[in-house]
Amino acid sequence: MNIFKQLYYSLFSPKMMARFRFQKLGKPILYVFLLMLLSSVPIGIMTAVSFTDAYENLKAHMSELPDFTLEDGSLSSEQSDPLIKDEDEKTFIFDATGEIKPDDMDSYDSAIAFLKDRIIVMDTGTRQEFDYSNFSSMTFTKQDVNELTNNLDDLLPIFIPLLIFVVYLFQTGLKFIGITVLATIGLLLKSLVSRKASYKQLWILSVYSVTIPTLFFTIMALIKTTVPFGFLLYWFVAIMLLYLTIKEIPLPKKRVTNERPNDSSEEKF
Repeated sequence: MNIFKQLYYSLFSPKMMARFRFQKLGKPILYVFLLMLLSSVPIGIMTAVSFTDAYENLKAHMSELPDFTLEDGSLSSEQSDPLIKDEDEKTFIFDATGEIKPDDMDSYDSAIAFLKDRIIVMDTGTRQEFDYSNFSSMTFTKQDVNELTNNLDDLLPIFIPLLIFVVYLFQTGLKFIGITVLATIGLLLKSLVSRKASYKQLWILSVYSVTIPTLFFTIMALIKTTVPFGFLLYWFVAIMLLYLTIKEIPLPKKRVTNERPNDSSEEKF
């Protein structure tokens, strides 16, 4: 069975998924890369678009910003009040004072904010964050950023695909970790339903069990819809699907032993 048929059956058939447990590891590993290609690349494109918007807004407002330094993952400046500008139904915020908190951004529908410790992009109510701690080993001043923006236009066609690729690798790595955790939970599930399966088989079944929640949250991200308790919902669905798949594994056959009855009766004379 090819990998796309496996994807198809993983959307609705725990019984078929249970049959995948005898596969060699190469096929489910390839399946994870395909699944993450379908889910993380669209999200990577959205992240790249958000990054580009933040870059364009920073470049447009650079002359209005006070002198600042980004060092050790923190933005510092002699700024006394946050800079907030509303234009074209989008809000630009620069705040090195720490007065504006990340949760305050939820009140904005469309905004780009350079805060004390992170960049936040709000797009129709959906929030994306870029933490300065990712650049903790570097130091930037306003002059450095100004020079960088003057040279970055030519590098964006290279940088954007690289950013999408990095997002893909990062999300794929997290998915492998999640599958391993789910397979460990499967050890308990198989005991609950009295089924026999090795850890390798449980890992393979876990690969296909995460298909539905992964694609569901990808669709929600693409339509910019926030799912309440998303983390808990993801794990609940994944565990339930793994449980239903394990239940489809046939019960171990009982051994039939032929025992000759002991004839304890004695013939009386």
